[in-house]
Amino acid sequence: MLDPGGQVCHNSYPSPGRSATLSHSGATMPDIIRPDFSRFGKLLLLRTDRIGDLLVSTPCIRALRQALPDTRLELVASALNAPAVAGNPHLDAVHVFHPRRPWTWPALARRLRNAAFDATLVLNSNSRSACALARLVGSPQRIGFSGLPTNKGRVLTAYARVYTWIAEGGSAENIILNMLERMERLGIAAPSPHLDFTVPSITAETVRARFPLRPDRLRLAVFVGNIKKVQNRWPVEKFRELVLRLLSTETDLEIVILAGPPDRPLLSAFTDIDHPRLTRFVGETLQESGALLSTCSGLVAGSSGPTHVAAALDVPILAVVTRHNATVWRTLGPRDRAVTPNDDARDMRGIPVEPVEAMIRAFLTEERERLGLSSHAGHVADNNNS
Repeated sequence: MLDPGGQVCHNSYPSPGRSATLSHSGATMPDIIRPDFSRFGKLLLLRTDRIGDLLVSTPCIRALRQALPDTRLELVASALNAPAVAGNPHLDAVHVFHPRRPWTWPALARRLRNAAFDATLVLNSNSRSACALARLVGSPQRIGFSGLPTNKGRVLTAYARVYTWIAEGGSAENIILNMLERMERLGIAAPSPHLDFTVPSITAETVRARFPLRPDRLRLAVFVGNIKKVQNRWPVEKFRELVLRLLSTETDLEIVILAGPPDRPLLSAFTDIDHPRLTRFVGETLQESGALLSTCSGLVAGSSGPTHVAAALDVPILAVVTRHNATVWRTLGPRDRAVTPNDDARDMRGIPVEPVEAMIRAFLTEERERLGLSSHAGHVADNNNS
């Protein structure tokens, strides 16, 4: 555990604790049926929120496939998060749902209703739109996995009428393990909590050809994105200062500034830095970003979809996050670490550069030792930057 400058680097995270769950005695339920997954020939999954939410659900998808090898398993994903499961080998089909285009819902619901699924498992059942879609699909059994929608902290019990069963909440500290515990309470054995994400081989080869890595160097990706989440994003000015400090002293280190298409304006903070070991990369697809991450020794980022992509690819994550995001979304890699604020504020902009820099330098030292690289980089004169 690292505690530079009064900050905390977490290696274990407490329970999310805010998932709304409801016992059957808490609301009127329609035809309560405890699900027997072994009887389902066709099972529909719903997960219609964000990329990270779907990625942390992939161990559950794998658990279902391993437990139900002969069941047809299909998923409804949102237009935003569907790329997270592109090429996922455990799904037979993926349907795209547009939460903000309700006029498209009836056609999708008709197609899904005509497919005659035996059951629908709503992984984000605390979403009102997911509840509405589950009702429209009309499977005989509808299982709420993550509680019911809430309003100002109050459970909206009217939505309980959508479901024939609501999964019992887990007690594990980590959200991924918590979800797997819910699966076990539904009778589905939990596999490894490792996340799944597929990078097509042609994409990986193309990116590696564009960004070859010298065998005597390390490479860090620095994700500066999530442009709309100001409080949950470490300021780009601090990322810039961090990058300049590392490049001036870590002479065997390459840095790639990573961003998604919406985050292009943030890259302007780096356009005036002309350095042979600094590259800017915009992943036009999630798979492109994943291919780039697979060439890296680690990822420096806040709480974001790319952190879960990196986790699925076994790339160590050096996170700069609030305590809340740390407790809820902690990745499970053995070399992952994080710096958080000293308090429970939901704003991470006050985290200084120094503890983040110390965390990264410690990681780089360990990585050189692990790979048997020379430790000559150290702290050297600022003008030695080639």
